[in-house]
Amino acid sequence: MLKVFVFLLFLGIGRSAPLDLQGLLLKIDQLTAKNNQLTELSDQLTERVTALEIKKRSNLEGPIAFTATVVNTLEHLGDHQHIIFDHVITNIGDGYSPLHGHFTAPVRGAYAFFVVLTNTPGHSASAELQRNGQWIGKVLADDETTHWTTSTLAVTTQLEAGDQVWVQNEDKYSGQEQIDGNDGWTSFSGHLIQLN
Repeated sequence: MLKVFVFLLFLGIGRSAPLDLQGLLLKIDQLTAKNNQLTELSDQLTERVTALEIKKRSNLEGPIAFTATVVNTLEHLGDHQHIIFDHVITNIGDGYSPLHGHFTAPVRGAYAFFVVLTNTPGHSASAELQRNGQWIGKVLADDETTHWTTSTLAVTTQLEAGDQVWVQNEDKYSGQEQIDGNDGWTSFSGHLIQLN
């Protein structure tokens, strides 16, 4: 009410004619009502724009999923060597690069990743799943007899757009680690669970 009084006082300064206070108060009430209507309309429009942006983003991005396997047996693996899964089976959304072996998240969201790792008889095979250079999971196929061993890693993680995920050789459980590349026994796959 103080603002109204100051406003009315301001209008009255320098005027010789008496103020129509009743008319001014009515005008203020009308302007306040109009302002409230515009605020409500603005809030409704903001909600609609947000909903359309989410719908547009999900329509533009579509599903994101990939699966790739190792074609040839990998021998003489170096410490922290990135494993390149060079046979791409699925790459919906083009997030996986068979050149570098990295998946780059095109959108922010929750993702699931799977690494299937198979050793060769007489050798172990170990790997880490990395997100931007930090491990988020480990997998080991370790049977140094005459058999192959297959192990699977499943990880769910939050990614920001542009985050990278890859698989790399990590620990040595035998003199020479080897990863079997025959018949798709070793693979890397992932998919977007939900945008957020």
